[in-house]
Amino acid sequence: MKFSKILGIISISAAAVLLAACGQSATGKNGSAGTASQVATIQTSSEIQTLDPAQATDGDSLTAISSNNEGLYRLDKDSNPIPGIASKVVTPTDDGKKYVIPLRHDAKWANGDPVTAQDFVYAWRRVLTPSTKASYAYLLDGIQNAAAIRNGKADPSTLGVKAVDKYTLQIDMVVAVPYLRVLFAFPTFFPVNQQFVEKQNGKFGTSAETILANGPFVLKNWNGTGQSWHLLKNKTYWDAKTVKLTRLNFQVVKETATAYNLFTSGKLDDITLTGDYAQNNQNNKDAVARRGSSIRYLQVNTKTKGLDNADVRNAISQVIDRKNLANKVLGDGSVPPLGMIPQGMYQDPVTKKDFAQEAGNLAPTNVKKGKALWNSVKEKVGGKLSIRLLTEDDDDAKAIAEFIQGQIENNLSGISVTLTTMPQKAADAAAQQGNFDLYLKNWGADYPDPTTFLDLFKGNSSFNWTNWHDSQYDTALAAAEGADAGDPVKRTKDLQAAHTRLMAEKPVIPLFQRYVLHLNNPKVKGIVYFPTSYHFDYKYTYVTK
Repeated sequence: MKFSKILGIISISAAAVLLAACGQSATGKNGSAGTASQVATIQTSSEIQTLDPAQATDGDSLTAISSNNEGLYRLDKDSNPIPGIASKVVTPTDDGKKYVIPLRHDAKWANGDPVTAQDFVYAWRRVLTPSTKASYAYLLDGIQNAAAIRNGKADPSTLGVKAVDKYTLQIDMVVAVPYLRVLFAFPTFFPVNQQFVEKQNGKFGTSAETILANGPFVLKNWNGTGQSWHLLKNKTYWDAKTVKLTRLNFQVVKETATAYNLFTSGKLDDITLTGDYAQNNQNNKDAVARRGSSIRYLQVNTKTKGLDNADVRNAISQVIDRKNLANKVLGDGSVPPLGMIPQGMYQDPVTKKDFAQEAGNLAPTNVKKGKALWNSVKEKVGGKLSIRLLTEDDDDAKAIAEFIQGQIENNLSGISVTLTTMPQKAADAAAQQGNFDLYLKNWGADYPDPTTFLDLFKGNSSFNWTNWHDSQYDTALAAAEGADAGDPVKRTKDLQAAHTRLMAEKPVIPLFQRYVLHLNNPKVKGIVYFPTSYHFDYKYTYVTK
């Protein structure tokens, strides 16, 4: 999952005006005497990119969609699947290759239409249709004919998903996918109302008016580019009695100092801290540390002269002091990574050990070794390198980029690093076009399995902008997701082999695993946070007096 970062600068007074326009925080004075107003205001890191479940990949969009809509399952506070539109969580048959899922009869779209099995069939076919250009379409590849449809070699009607009847969905798989039940709670797998989508004439998901809710809230007041929006309780939601909030406001606040002042003045109820603010508020009574299953890393353009050499990439990796970066530059609880798989995300199903720890440190810091490695290949690549480090233009990313620049230039004589900053959307576009040498990126787990990271760097992945294509790597992943998918021992061996290969070649250089520090108004309770998937669930949030 791409994490959009905070962009630009906004004044406190301007932010306060925007907040006043979109409603009160939990410390506001709405509500009758003796009762708490069920209204809260949340800072978010950036604008929504899209509300189309087939198109969304960034955290803010996925959180918005999962509040407005619901799939077969939701996740409980421990990230376990629980019934959503499905009336129960089912166990697959046929060695994990067949799901027959009953849907609840009382689930409705906000326009009154029932949510039916055909809504899922249409939505999943739409995701896989090549013209949709859904970046996450590969998540459906375990379903019969999904990969062929995605690659334009089969008609969407051949997908192994069918409506047995109005309220029964059948899914036929090519292979068993161990984490599929968690994916059923992910927005890419959400249903959409075909008639409503087609009425939007290609504009579905581009504004609040062009989406249709079936979840706990109805999203309002987003025009496609706005920096504020809000959610209203969805009275037609099948479980509306559980939803306590009447309104949830979101505001893009683009500087930590601004967010902090708005929080302390009672205008924001939940904010994210970075830099000095994170370091200085570790012991704040309102601080909430949320462990992330995300890795911040450098994506390397392996077509760049010098960076096409794996020894140079490894030399750069070795001289980066990850502990100092985590403790001094970030100071928010983030930790040095062991590789591209976060610690605490996935347990080896055979040994019951943490997958990342079991592999050992595949991204160590050893300045002496890094310098020696660089000196051994320096003349082969011309003796000098000029590298462009591309990053988003928020304060957090700039600080990290400047640290990386210093580490490389101070330790690897002959390499100079120039920083290029852009807004997140523009930076992604530049990277996709190959206009970078190093790109500072962040990826958060979409589901608790190593493939949520490893699949990014397959030769045919739409997220692989490194120009690194490795048959050994692709073969190991193909085995894990194909012939060995049903054998935990062989599958784990395949995944470890792929991860080890990736870290030996270093087309990506892991920097840290993020732990995010929030300040949370203690009156606002029940915000559910997931280290993976869509991260925040506000269905159970409420405000106390």
